[in-house]
Amino acid sequence: MDQPTNNKTQRLQQWFDDQPRWNHASYGEFMHVGGNQTIFRIALQEQNINEDTKVLDTACAVGGNARWMASLFGCHVYGNDIDEQALTVARDLAEIENITNLCTFVKAPVEDLPFDDDMFDMVITTDVFDPVEVKRVLKPNGSFIVISLFEDPKITPLQLAENWGLELEISLDVTDLAFAFNRAKETEARLLHESEMIDSRELIEIMNESIVPYTRGGRHYIMRLRKN
Repeated sequence: MDQPTNNKTQRLQQWFDDQPRWNHASYGEFMHVGGNQTIFRIALQEQNINEDTKVLDTACAVGGNARWMASLFGCHVYGNDIDEQALTVARDLAEIENITNLCTFVKAPVEDLPFDDDMFDMVITTDVFDPVEVKRVLKPNGSFIVISLFEDPKITPLQLAENWGLELEISLDVTDLAFAFNRAKETEARLLHESEMIDSRELIEIMNESIVPYTRGGRHYIMRLRKN
């Protein structure tokens, strides 16, 4: 791989070009609803975030939300993921954005976080997570913010909070938004397929992984929970 560039757009595009799967196609830095920081800020309302706040972005990929929070609030953020290439991009982008002193990205699975108990004021995720590990690393009275798809249509945010042993503060059903977002990405993928930039297998993967869960009743929630 080429040496990291001083241009954020070029560094992201380099990563996209290096990836073999459809979900790394050139859809921009944020590839799902949870990566949209306008939406993410809904869950941050009334949160006191400052330079003393310690945040974990679990399953962070290229660390979009982590870097955004570090830049906006001056807080120290950590990110974990199992994709070392994505973490390398996250570190490079933090350097380009001049926030390396605020960002620490480590390779680790969500079910085995290499962090101390009661370490973080806040844990955030827009992807997969392990609620047991999230609760372990959260400080008492710490916040857990999750924006994610839950494929079981019968389970509610309150039930999820009870299962995880956390207190539910806010929940918003953003399924319509998420479904519309993924349908737009499907349309983009069809255009890429017609332009021979992705093959038929990749197009089918997009439909199966992004669209089908919603047609089966999956719900997409924004939730903010608290550890007592």
